[in-house]
Amino acid sequence: MKVYSDIEGMGFSAMRMLMLNEAAEHELPVLQEEANQLRIQSDYGVFGIARRDRNGFRLEVEADGVSNLHVLRDSLVAHISHVQPDVAAQIAWSDTVQSGLRPPNFQFAEIKTTTRLCASFQRVTLTLSKPDGFGDHVIHFRFVLPRLDDSAPEWPTLASNGSTRWPAGAKALHRPVYTARAHRGDEIDVDVFVHAGGRTSEWAVAAAPGTSVALVGPGGGGILDACRVVLAGDETAYPAVSRIIDGLPEGAQGRVILLNHSGQRDYPIPCHDGLTVDWVEPPDFVSTVSAAASDCADGYLWIAAEAGHINALRTSDQILRHPKSQRYVSAYWKRK
Repeated sequence: MKVYSDIEGMGFSAMRMLMLNEAAEHELPVLQEEANQLRIQSDYGVFGIARRDRNGFRLEVEADGVSNLHVLRDSLVAHISHVQPDVAAQIAWSDTVQSGLRPPNFQFAEIKTTTRLCASFQRVTLTLSKPDGFGDHVIHFRFVLPRLDDSAPEWPTLASNGSTRWPAGAKALHRPVYTARAHRGDEIDVDVFVHAGGRTSEWAVAAAPGTSVALVGPGGGGILDACRVVLAGDETAYPAVSRIIDGLPEGAQGRVILLNHSGQRDYPIPCHDGLTVDWVEPPDFVSTVSAAASDCADGYLWIAAEAGHINALRTSDQILRHPKSQRYVSAYWKRK
């Protein structure tokens, strides 16, 4: 699927620079870079621009499926909004977005079962109404949760410029990222870390089979095709680490470093012959991961934890020696 929008009021050069910076930051392949044309590959499809005149350009998006198409143009509109909000508001796409409809990557899922998996995790099994797209190439999605006391929530809708219009104020929705721990046809298992004050964990513990929950996605990265790895994370990352282990090649080798705050070490991490698993306390996490990164110079680093630990690791020389294409370092939450 391919759509376009002719943009006035913003120069080709300014948008070209914005796109190239985005490509460099996320190491996206530049497919075509010419004086009057730019095309960039992303996980969701191809986006680019073509010069029209001194004060305008054609914005082009091409993707496989309506969901990926929406994610791409939603992101592009958001980027333009940061620098030229008036221009972004006037974007009109060639396929004429129907304002007010639900975004194509939004769906309701039915809760099939919810059980306590271990001391600190609740497993929720969901039956998806739109299972297409979930698989090993993308393993993350976002829950879309209203307040527990909101009996008449408002859901996102499409704006005429193709972006997602989210409710605000008292109707604002909680949109945490979670991992599909397992995927079977139209079902996924989601393991939720249970902790005091956790909005999603409170929902997961109270959820009843047969009721519904909203989500958007899938999106983000998938499992790794790597022979040497360091996988590191705290409790919030255990499900993603486990899903990645499930998908590693049989001969893969490396280390799994699990930061544990609660003392509960009973989450069922999969066994893999080539991986060693170490449980560490918070003071030892950064130094242990940095040392493991040094020992895995030719491997892939996958690290997710609290923002304080992640900020320290992002500036670690041992981490920075790895090319961006060989590392994923993400803050899954931030301490208040």
